[in-house]
Amino acid sequence: MLIRKLAVLTTIALLSACSGSSDSGKNGAGPPTTGPGAASAERLPNPPFAGETPKGAFVPTVGEPGLYGGTLVHALPGNPKSFNPILAGETSTTEVTNGPLFSGCWGYNQSTQESEPGLCEKFERAPDGLEYSFTLREGLLWSDGAPLTTDDFEFSYKVLTDPKVPCSVKDLFKLGKDAAGNETFAVFEKVDARTFKFKLTAPNVVFEYAVASIYVVPKHKWEGAYAAGEFTKTMTIQTPPADLVTSGPFRLKSFSTEERVVLERNPHYWKVDKAGHRLPYLDRVIFLIVPDLNASLVKFRNGETSFYEVRPDDFDLLKRDESHSDYVIKELGPNFNTNYLMFNLDEGKDKEGKPYVDPKKLSWFQKRAFRQAVSHAIDRDSLVRIVMGGRGLPHYGYTSPANKKWYSDKVKTYPFSIDTAKALMTAAGFTYKPDGTLWDGDTRVGFKLVTNSENPTRIALLNVLKDDFTKLGLEVNLQPVPFNDLVTALNESRNFEAVVLGWASGVPPDPAQMKNVLLSSGKSHNWYPSQKTPATPWEQKIDELMLKNMGEFDSQKRTEIYHEVEAIFSEELPQIGLIVAQDFVAGRKNLGNFMPSSLRPKAHWNLDQLFLKTLPQK
Repeated sequence: MLIRKLAVLTTIALLSACSGSSDSGKNGAGPPTTGPGAASAERLPNPPFAGETPKGAFVPTVGEPGLYGGTLVHALPGNPKSFNPILAGETSTTEVTNGPLFSGCWGYNQSTQESEPGLCEKFERAPDGLEYSFTLREGLLWSDGAPLTTDDFEFSYKVLTDPKVPCSVKDLFKLGKDAAGNETFAVFEKVDARTFKFKLTAPNVVFEYAVASIYVVPKHKWEGAYAAGEFTKTMTIQTPPADLVTSGPFRLKSFSTEERVVLERNPHYWKVDKAGHRLPYLDRVIFLIVPDLNASLVKFRNGETSFYEVRPDDFDLLKRDESHSDYVIKELGPNFNTNYLMFNLDEGKDKEGKPYVDPKKLSWFQKRAFRQAVSHAIDRDSLVRIVMGGRGLPHYGYTSPANKKWYSDKVKTYPFSIDTAKALMTAAGFTYKPDGTLWDGDTRVGFKLVTNSENPTRIALLNVLKDDFTKLGLEVNLQPVPFNDLVTALNESRNFEAVVLGWASGVPPDPAQMKNVLLSSGKSHNWYPSQKTPATPWEQKIDELMLKNMGEFDSQKRTEIYHEVEAIFSEELPQIGLIVAQDFVAGRKNLGNFMPSSLRPKAHWNLDQLFLKTLPQK
C-alpha cells in the first residue's frame, strides 16, 4: 500500500501545475517576455524569488529562455548519507548536494566542454603559476538571505583541509610534506569581502579546477559546530530543512528515508537567463529513493520520472517504444565512467590490531603477476556482449576512451587467455591440482568479491567474472551489499577482499581532478588509501608524474606525462579495467533545455535551466 501511495503522489507532483505570486519585474522574477514563455504569463514562480536580482548575476551561455513552474522527478538508487557537501563522497549524496543544493567557485559547462565562472566571476593566475586570485560575484546571498562572502570560502577551506574532517577533495590541495612529515596545503589568503587568494609552493597550471571542487558552506551556520569539534555531525539527514542553508538553485524542503528528497527553489539564487529572468525555472525537484536501477527503469517507463540514464541492456526495450512514447533517447558515445575490479592491497590494521586483509591473501593480491593473471582470465568481449548487450568497449587502463584529450591507446592490454593466465600463476609460485583448482601450498586460492546490490549491471558482471575465474582455478564467493555499506567498507572499516565498482569522471575530466585517486596519499586511492609514504616504487613514480603534470605549462607535455601514468597503471593493475559502456540518456519530450552529457550528473548538470514546456490544464 505504501508503494502505491508513493507512486500516485510522485505522478501528481510531476504533472501538477503551480501558481503563485512573484516579485516585481525589476528583480527579474516575473514570467519570461521573450522565447517560448512569452504568452504564458500565468506561469509564475512558486515559491517566489526574494529581493533584488544579484548585481553580479551569471548568464549561462547555452540554453533558451524557459518557463516557470512544475516539478521534476528523478529516481535515486539509495539514500543520501548526508547533506554535507564537504563530507560527500558517494553518488547517492553528491547527486543531491553538489550542484542542486550547493555551488562552487568555478564551474564547467558540460555542453561546450569549457570551464566557466560560478560563484566567482573571474580568477587570475600569476605568470609563474604560484598564485591564484579569485573574485566573488557582487550581491551573493545564501538561501536564508545572509551575505555569501570570502569569509565563507575561508571557513570552508579550513574545514576541508582539517585532518580530522574526512574529505576526499582535500587531496586536490596537497602540496607535499613539511620537515616533520605533515601534509602541507595551498595557503588561503583573504583580501577583502569578495576577493581571496591561494598561494602555492609549486606551479599548478589548472588550480582553478581544484578550487571548483569547493562546495562552500555557510560560516554563520556552522562555525560554532566546527569550533566544538562537531562539524561531521552537521548537515546530516536528520538536520531540519530550515537549518540547511544553501547556495545552489534549490534548498531542502523535506527528506523521508527510503522515500524521497524534496527540494524547492532557492529564492536568492545567483543566475539569470539570457532574457534577464531569474533561475531556476522549476519550483521543485524530487529525488525519489528507489532500491536499485531496475526500479529506476520501472519508474521512468511508468511516466513517474523525468529522465533516465539508460543502461546498455535497457536500450532495446526503451528504443522499441520510443516512437510512440513521450520520451526521446539521446546517444552520447562512450561513457566517461569506467568499471573495474580491485583487490585490497592495504597493509593496515583495525583498532583491535587485526589486519584488514588476511596476510596470506594480501601476499597474493600484492603480486603483480597475480593481478595480471586475473586480468588475462577476464573475457571482456563476453562482458560487453552478455552484460552490455554489445553496447560497450573492453577497457584496460584508468581513463575512459570517451576522454579523448587524456586517453592513451598505448596502455598494456590483457587479451583473454586462460593459458596465459595459468602460466603467470605458475610462474608466481602457485600450483594446480589435477582437478584444475589453484593452490598456494595447502591453501586454496580464492577471495570474496563484492559490489553494490542496487546495480544489476554490476551483479551481472560478477556472475560472468566468477565463471571466468573458475576456469582459472580460483574459488570466488560473490557478495552483493548495499551501496552505503560498501562505501563504509572502502572508506572506514576496510573490510573487503575484492570489489567491482566504477569511477565517475571528474568534472572537468582533467588529471588535476584525479589526484585523490592516483596519489598514494589520496583518500580515494582505494586499494591502499592515505599512505604516509608510497608503499611501492611504482606508486612513488605516479606521485612524481602527477605533480609534474600539474606544473607543466605546455599542454602537449602534460598529455605525454599523463600517458606515462596510464602506462604504469595498466602494467601494475591496482585496479583492473573491465568495460566502458556506450552512453544513452532518455528524457521526456516535455523537458526544455534537456542537454544530457556523458559526464555526471548526465541528465541534470544544468538543473537550474531545465523547465517543463507545458503543464496540464487544471
